[in-house]
Amino acid sequence: MSAARSASVRWALVGLVGSVALIALKGLGYVVTGSAAMLSDALESLVHLVTSSFALYAVWLGGLPRDANHPYGHGKVEYLSAAVEGVLVLVAGVGVAIIGVRRLAAPVELPSMWLGAGFSLAAALIALLLGQLLLRAGRRLNSPTLEADGVHIRADALTSFGAFFGLAVVALTGWVVLDALIALGLGLWLIWHGGVVVRAAVGGILDEVRPGLLDRIGQSLLVAREPGWILPHATKVHRLGQAVHIDLHLVFPRYWPLERAHAASHAAADAIRREFGDETDVMVHLESCEPTNCVACDVDDCPVRSAASDGIGDWRGSWISRRLR
Repeated sequence: MSAARSASVRWALVGLVGSVALIALKGLGYVVTGSAAMLSDALESLVHLVTSSFALYAVWLGGLPRDANHPYGHGKVEYLSAAVEGVLVLVAGVGVAIIGVRRLAAPVELPSMWLGAGFSLAAALIALLLGQLLLRAGRRLNSPTLEADGVHIRADALTSFGAFFGLAVVALTGWVVLDALIALGLGLWLIWHGGVVVRAAVGGILDEVRPGLLDRIGQSLLVAREPGWILPHATKVHRLGQAVHIDLHLVFPRYWPLERAHAASHAAADAIRREFGDETDVMVHLESCEPTNCVACDVDDCPVRSAASDGIGDWRGSWISRRLR
């Protein structure tokens, strides 16, 4: 397992342990208060415990080497993990909203509100710190699972802060109906948040185009470019969890010998790996130029030129993803 994968597993384990601690705090707060807001918050953390367990498994599985049945590796399981997490958050949001509606219909007296507010504040601070750490680790390690885990725990912090302020106001005013309204609000927030996570996961599973990523590819090629690298196009990117597979076509002068064009394609692939990491899979398809490519060719004294050069053309993501033919 690579160093990045090992680090991802460790961070996923940190998220799992943190989820257990948050459930303990919120569950204890609900026991001493009977608050619907605290129950809603605890249920959301319980869902996150389940998803953190799956996240740990997904990060481990995604790090397994390729095999005959999985020639591109197992990285896509991370998007599946993120999608499951989002769906469970949606379900939790619906359950929390139902609790809020029921408490609105039948309010109950709530004891020890200040003590419950203290539990909520402690849980919020822990979740905020843990979520931010996981989110940064996920972005640094290119792990969709860790990113989803971090976003979820950070959202968990917001629900805990909401519960804290609600309990504090109830303790000050005695308006127990506010506790039910907070639970309803938290439920709606979770429904929205779960939808965002599911949307991002589905985009990853379907290899949704990321213009910024394509721009990075074009820029890395442009920096390393040598005369004779005429046009990159038909670029496709597959995000496989932490791994990236990049497939593109690059046009070379048609009179170049195969050995020269092949060496240039290796140089282009190396430039992309320097940008995205040594484990990045790069496939560069060699194409010979046609007369219509002359305007984007800057080769001096080209023996087959049929039109004047206008420069090297546009190497940004919006262009390099197009097909010439």
